[in-house]
Amino acid sequence: MTKNGPPLEPDVNAEAHVDRFLKIVNHVSRQNINRCWHCWACGGGCPFSEHMDFLPNQVIRLVQMGRGEDALRCNTIWLCVGCHTCSSQCPNSIDVAAVMDALRQLAIREGIAAPEMDIFRFHKYIYESIERHGRLNKLAAMVQFKVGSGRLFSDLQAGLQMITRGKLEILPQKVADRAQLDRIFTHYDRRRKSFETHE
Repeated sequence: MTKNGPPLEPDVNAEAHVDRFLKIVNHVSRQNINRCWHCWACGGGCPFSEHMDFLPNQVIRLVQMGRGEDALRCNTIWLCVGCHTCSSQCPNSIDVAAVMDALRQLAIREGIAAPEMDIFRFHKYIYESIERHGRLNKLAAMVQFKVGSGRLFSDLQAGLQMITRGKLEILPQKVADRAQLDRIFTHYDRRRKSFETHE
């Protein structure tokens, strides 16, 4: 399968930039994407590939060529749901889903607006809920998402049924060891700040 988009040709005048961007993505994802030989196994197994502007291996190729702007602005990194089908099928054991997650982090850091804003908001509200409580408060995250998307009353009937059946808890559960939770988030805050140094 071939996706439409800019021709995948390297910028021959940007060798240092290519190397730098590749190092950052490898650092954040904890992968070595130079192992990718573009067999397309990842795209062939992805259940959402038909909705993507680039197949997963094409996104990896953009990174390899230092075309960070294209990689960070594509909708593929936001449509990836982290099901790890691609990662499990990679013959070189690249965690492709981790690469997509790293690119999302970098896009947020660079202030690049997500082409799929509902997906961005969904991630944001879940992250904030876990940061606050140590667990996901589904009801609060769902309400925030509905308000943020401007569709507050869509799925209202289904939501009420989930509450009455005990599928959505009104009060959040909280982890007992708050100090350990804070250490985890502090660790990843430091990792985000080390993007430039690749440490």
